[in-house]
Amino acid sequence: MVACRRRITVGQALAGMVALATVLLFTQPSLAEGDEHRTLRLLLDKNIITQQEYDQAVQEEEREEQREKQANGITKNGLQVKLGGFAEIDFLGDNTRSFAEIIGNRPVLRSNTVGGANNSFQTSPRSSRITLDVRAPERDDIKSRFYGALDFLGNEPAIGTSGVSEFSSLTSPVPRIFQLYFLVESPAVDVKIGQDWSRFGYMSEYSRGQVSVSATPANMFNRWIQASLSKQLRLTDTLTLTPVFSVERPPQADGTLPSFVAGVQVAHHGLQAPYTGSSTGEISLKPLSLQVSGVGRRLEANSGGPTNASGGQPNLSSQTYVTGWGVSSSVFIPVLPSRDGEIGHTAHVVMEGVTGAGISDMFNGLSWGVCNPVCGTAANTGFGGTAFGQTNIDSGLAAVSSQTGKFEAIRTTSMMVHGTYYLPDDGKTWIGGGYGTIYSSNAAQMTCAASATACGGATRSLSSIYDRESTYYGYLYHDFTQEIRMGLETNFTRTSYADRSNAENRRVMMSLYWRF
Repeated sequence: MVACRRRITVGQALAGMVALATVLLFTQPSLAEGDEHRTLRLLLDKNIITQQEYDQAVQEEEREEQREKQANGITKNGLQVKLGGFAEIDFLGDNTRSFAEIIGNRPVLRSNTVGGANNSFQTSPRSSRITLDVRAPERDDIKSRFYGALDFLGNEPAIGTSGVSEFSSLTSPVPRIFQLYFLVESPAVDVKIGQDWSRFGYMSEYSRGQVSVSATPANMFNRWIQASLSKQLRLTDTLTLTPVFSVERPPQADGTLPSFVAGVQVAHHGLQAPYTGSSTGEISLKPLSLQVSGVGRRLEANSGGPTNASGGQPNLSSQTYVTGWGVSSSVFIPVLPSRDGEIGHTAHVVMEGVTGAGISDMFNGLSWGVCNPVCGTAANTGFGGTAFGQTNIDSGLAAVSSQTGKFEAIRTTSMMVHGTYYLPDDGKTWIGGGYGTIYSSNAAQMTCAASATACGGATRSLSSIYDRESTYYGYLYHDFTQEIRMGLETNFTRTSYADRSNAENRRVMMSLYWRF
């Protein structure tokens, strides 16, 4: 009775917010116009101009405002400095307690746990962001730029840790570096150095503009330090080719080699459609394009053998290696292309496929339930026994297989399809939805029967390992003004565990944004 009543209360709260947002969206369109178009409205009411002339004039005024907004900035010593960002306030309702603001590729908690059997309602401002964009004047045909972004989803202790409460976590969150890089553009090559989206999969260029952050199952979504080379080459008036090569962070602590990424993107600029790749991004025209890219990396562990009863130590310099690799292909298709640059009554589809091994860190929160990768056993696995388990590799990248006893990279395969339609109101309203699934063919082989202390405090069993996660979602966005945006989304996520059981989470979310 109590649990049922709690669920109804959360449902009523969400229903009330959705109803309020719907009223604002569909009964107050004048909010998007305000007083700035009063003269044009007066001319229209007096039949001095037609509705078509009014619409065209309004669109041109708004485009001019956008151009002025982009041009405005503080200039100092020849540098153009722009401060930007957004305030984001999230309201989230879930039928489990599996996730915070970001779903990522984390597992849904089982229904036979407290977290999996009870719902939750959350509010959060932590996804808000502040950006700084500094551009230098062109010097000797070279342009350079610094870009930094800071949000408040830092790596902080879990709620319940001493001194950390739900209240303190939300009202005093930890800032983190979201992006921090400098870009140098020359006639020959463009160089980017710093923390940004991985160039594998041309990450972020084929993202899903969901309300609940695009880090949902099967969507590549991560940023880290890199040094990359790229250049857009114009082949014809409408066809471009953009190759990229990038040297990126090693996949593990104490790694001896960086990751290497190479790819190519082909784009046809004669066929374009609007695209909003994030919940707060600007709507811009994106051409028909296709990318193919690959990544290579090395994972390693000590293979010196187990400790013995007399306290002997294994060979600390004996390392074993396994190759991590990945191949990605993505396509952006304008199914209702833009004509003459208009936004309304246009649509696009994004599709992406990825396969590889040792690449789980390309997907936010993906661990497959495989804890500290090299796990000792009572028998001689050749990896140090219970007293010498290694913990310098992030969960989900590689582990010792219970079938072969060898150190292996964990395989990952994913696919996603996503579509967006912009209503005929010059892009002020758009709807979208999609599907994604991610699967591992060997994560279930990474069980470990040793004591919990040998595996970072937890055993690896078929009931704790998951080998597939899927999601369906649909959303609605509306821009009341250039600064004020609202998003509504419903999201379904299913986790399939290695013991063939499933767990499901249903989310309803509303977010309000003030962009500057």
